[in-house]
Amino acid sequence: MAYSPVTKPCKRPRSIQSEHRSFQAAWEEEYLFVEWPKEKATCLLCKEKVNVLKRYNLERHYKTRHASYSENFPLHSQLHSAKVASLKQTLLSQQKLFLCQMKESEAVTEASFKICYLLAKHKKPFTEAELVKKCFLSAAEILFENYSNKSSILKEIGALQLSDSTCARRIEAMGENIQEQVIKVVRESPFFNIAMDESTDIGDVAQLLVWVRYLDQSLHPKEELLCLLPLHGHTRGEDILDSICNYFETHHMPLDSLVSITTDGAPAMDFTRTYHGPVKYITDFILDTTFHYNVIFLI
Repeated sequence: MAYSPVTKPCKRPRSIQSEHRSFQAAWEEEYLFVEWPKEKATCLLCKEKVNVLKRYNLERHYKTRHASYSENFPLHSQLHSAKVASLKQTLLSQQKLFLCQMKESEAVTEASFKICYLLAKHKKPFTEAELVKKCFLSAAEILFENYSNKSSILKEIGALQLSDSTCARRIEAMGENIQEQVIKVVRESPFFNIAMDESTDIGDVAQLLVWVRYLDQSLHPKEELLCLLPLHGHTRGEDILDSICNYFETHHMPLDSLVSITTDGAPAMDFTRTYHGPVKYITDFILDTTFHYNVIFLI
C-alpha cells in the first residue's frame, strides 16, 4: 500500500505589525533616536526615519552615519545629555512649525468650502467667488490696519482658492459627503419609504428625483433628498424601478426595509402593473411583504 507523504502546513510570514515592537527609551541616549511619527524612529542628527523598531537597525544607522559623534560627545557624559536635549528641542520646534502650517492650510481650505457653500445656497455663479476674495482683501486692509499680524492675515486671505472650477469641486465634494451621510442613516433605519417624481431638464434628459423618509437613532422621522437619477432612453415604469433598484444595490441599501412608495399617480410610476423586466422579482418581493403604494393627486 502506497502512502502519500505528509506535508507540514506552510507558516505565514510574520508581518511587522504582528511583532508589536515598541520604541525603547534607552535608544534615545544610546543612538540619538526618538519615536516620531508613531511606531517609527527619527534620527535627531540627520532626521532620517527608520520604519522597523529594532535595536540592530538603529545601532547600524548610528555607527555607519554618525560614527564620529560618540568621540565628540561620549555616552553618559553631561555634554552628551545636553546635546540630546538641544536636538530634541530643535525637532520639537520643527514639528510645531509643521503642525501650525498644516492647521493654516486646513483653515484656508475650510474657509474656501464655507464661501462656496454660501454661493451655492444663494444661487450665485461660482465666478463671483473671486470677487468675494477681492472684497475680503480690501476690507482686511482697513479693518486690520493697526494689527501687528496684518501681513499674515492678508497672506491667509490671498491663499484662498476660489476659482470657478475649485468652487465646483467643493460643491461636488459637499454633495457627495451629504449623500454618504444620508445613505448611512437610511441603512441603519429599521424602516423607510420613498417618494418619487420624474421630470425633464433643459437638456431633454429625464431626471428622477427620489426623496426618502426614515427613522433616526432616536426613532424620530426624518426626510431628505436621496438622489437625482438621470433616465436615458425610455422612461417606462420598469426603467424607473430598475434605476432605483440599481441605486439601492450599488449603495448596499436594504430593499426589505422599504415599506411604501409615494408617487403622483402618473402611468409610468404605477408599479402595480404586471410587466416582465429585470426587476420583476424585486417588485414581487416588495408586494409580498407589508407594502403600501401611495398616490398623491396634484390639484
